[in-house]
Amino acid sequence: MMNLRLAVCAAATAVALPAQITLSDGNMNVALGAVPASAQAPASFALRADALATNHGFEQQWFYRVSGDTREFALRTVGGMTEGLVGNDHGNRDFANIDSRGLIKASVDYDVYDAGPASGVFVNRLTLMNRSNAPVTVNVFSYTDIDLAATSGNDLCTGTATSHFVTDNTGIQVEVRALGSDLTAVAAYPAVRNLLTNTAVDNLQPGFLPFAGDYTGAFQWQNRTLQPFEQKTFTIALCVDTAALALPIVEHYGIGNGSSFEIHTDTLPLQDNSTVRVIKSQMKGALPNVEQRTIFGLDPWVPQPYIAGLDLWVLPPSIIGVYGFLTSAQGTAEETFVIPPGPYFTGINVYFQVFSVDAAAPNGYAYYSPGMRFRIGKL
Repeated sequence: MMNLRLAVCAAATAVALPAQITLSDGNMNVALGAVPASAQAPASFALRADALATNHGFEQQWFYRVSGDTREFALRTVGGMTEGLVGNDHGNRDFANIDSRGLIKASVDYDVYDAGPASGVFVNRLTLMNRSNAPVTVNVFSYTDIDLAATSGNDLCTGTATSHFVTDNTGIQVEVRALGSDLTAVAAYPAVRNLLTNTAVDNLQPGFLPFAGDYTGAFQWQNRTLQPFEQKTFTIALCVDTAALALPIVEHYGIGNGSSFEIHTDTLPLQDNSTVRVIKSQMKGALPNVEQRTIFGLDPWVPQPYIAGLDLWVLPPSIIGVYGFLTSAQGTAEETFVIPPGPYFTGINVYFQVFSVDAAAPNGYAYYSPGMRFRIGKL
């Protein structure tokens, strides 16, 4: 069983940072350019995995479209955005009210992992919450422009609707993997980019593989309906010269009773099974210095679709413990779970849900978060 130690800290607090976020782990290094303030455009993106700092990236961006919209929209700073780092290898950007529409809030979390002298993984996950009192149906798009070894025009791409394998004459391969996506598109720059930034409604079209030329690609999660205060997570991973067969996964599911706080965690691979590793479950956005309870459990259970009237999002038979303490002066909390050495922890599912005291909450006494599933991976 996992040993447990608890700490309340401000590590998860979103703070103002320079426009660029830079993450690193070993030779893996990712630089994420500034989020557009108003333009419907991708942000700059650098992806490096070796000691020479060879750059394989060019642009990356999340886009969305709400049912009834007449175009796709990039995630922008309109409606408020904060940024934060946890250590060198995890970063996040939080959008309180996307495009000031009163419909959706978003959190984008980034993690990098070194997997060898010239290999590693970058995980980029978007979590959307419906902050309104009516269902919202969204289409979600992830766009990536890869320029292997800082060159373009000579890429070769094979793959499926959920995974693109991009290589060129250097022999380097970057896999762009989307978890659970429905549609995809691959084309030479700037065709895919234009689909997402023009002023028309566009859905990605299947096909286009294999492809030869200047690779750009996108994935689409089609017509996902969010009930009031429900969360859903959309994940892509860029794997540089590694198969990453057991990818670490974090996903939100179910509903909370308001949008005042969120729960997230660093994703965690087990590259070295001979040493102790930790999971950090972090919560932010609660009231300062109030009582908090975190439920956590272990189970092979897979999160269920939205169920009306359900408030508890950790399966009762799987619950190992309920932990409580005060939030920090910034309304944050962090719980660290120690994983003993051993390969048998790979693939295990850990579930979390947070309750926080707040007399102004919709039910009059506490806010509760949606559930969160975390799968320990191995690179």
